[in-house]
Amino acid sequence: MNDIPSLLRGMLNKPLYVALRSARDLPRMAEVLQRHLEWVVLAEQRGEIFLSGPFTDGSEPGAGGGMTILRASSLAAAQQIIDADPFIAEGIFEAAVRPWLLMEGSLTFNLTLSDQKTILY
Repeated sequence: MNDIPSLLRGMLNKPLYVALRSARDLPRMAEVLQRHLEWVVLAEQRGEIFLSGPFTDGSEPGAGGGMTILRASSLAAAQQIIDADPFIAEGIFEAAVRPWLLMEGSLTFNLTLSDQKTILY
C-alpha cells in the first residue's frame, strides 16, 4: 500500500524562496549597513521577508554570507525583492535565489524581529 499521496496531502506545501548571500565586497559593508537594515525592516513590514540573517562562523557577522527566506508570487518576483536590498544592489553581496517548498516542521510562537516589540515563545 502506497501512503505517499496521503502523507503529502497533510503537509503544508507552502512555496517560498530562499536567497543565499555570499560576500563580494565586505570592506564596504559598514557604509551600506544602515541602508540594508532600513530596507529589511520595510520588506518585513510589507510581508516580503519570512526570515533573514547572516551565517555565523565566529568571524564578523555576514562574512560567511547569509540567508533570506522570501514570500513572493514567483521566482522573478523574489529576485526583484532581493535585488532591491542595498547589500545586493551595491555589490556588497551577491544572492542566488531558489524556490523552496515548506513541507513540514513545527512553529508555535509569534516573533516580530525587526522592532522586537512582539516576542512570545
